[in-house]
Amino acid sequence: MDTTSEWPQGELPLDLQDNPYHVSLFNPTHGEDKERLWSQTKLMFGLGLGVAGFIAMLPPEISNWDRSDDRLLEKWRDNVKEGPVWDRDVWYINYIGHPYFGSVYYQVARKSGYRQWDSFVYSFMMSTFYWEYGLEAFAEVPSIQDLVVTPVGGWLWGEWSYNKEKEIRRRGGTVYGSRFWGDISLFLLDPVDSIGVGINKMMGREVVKAGSAWVSSQPALSFDEAESADFYWSLNIAYQF
Repeated sequence: MDTTSEWPQGELPLDLQDNPYHVSLFNPTHGEDKERLWSQTKLMFGLGLGVAGFIAMLPPEISNWDRSDDRLLEKWRDNVKEGPVWDRDVWYINYIGHPYFGSVYYQVARKSGYRQWDSFVYSFMMSTFYWEYGLEAFAEVPSIQDLVVTPVGGWLWGEWSYNKEKEIRRRGGTVYGSRFWGDISLFLLDPVDSIGVGINKMMGREVVKAGSAWVSSQPALSFDEAESADFYWSLNIAYQF
């Protein structure tokens, strides 16, 4: 895993050179947008309730959720104590659905200016504590394969989606020359951010800190005491809506 994000080789900040696996999520010091991360996280909490409700309505043979017990808190406690176990969910939920949502978690951090490593940790935390041991534990025992597949698959899928979205936006938001297919693709690549942008447009103000934030390394002209020019690398985040 690339722990350096997009800093040029040899220009990684000294503290990250000493400890490349340092987690900056809770103490961003290199230009990361903590406010965007938190705003998108709150939106995801709300959307997660909707996803959980949709899964609960699926046939039990697809979702494998046990809806026979109405004592929610007791059910959650029993499931957490029992897990994790090897679940019997259908393959496309475990190996397509979970990596996809892992990629959604991943991009929340990645597009807020965090490195791949920080984004992976964020995806792991969300998939483990928010979903497996959080919402989903009200209905079923936490899954061994989901605890691994979601963040690992989410990193691979999420980094691909992150770069693919940049590619589409560089083309003016089009796919095969079509803005319609471009909009569909951008939504599928990162539905949480697209929903956030839609909410802002509908409300006519910034309710969710949304938009595509790209981290780039740019040479910044600086002068020392002897007034000799030199170039240093700076971190820039630009939002596109």
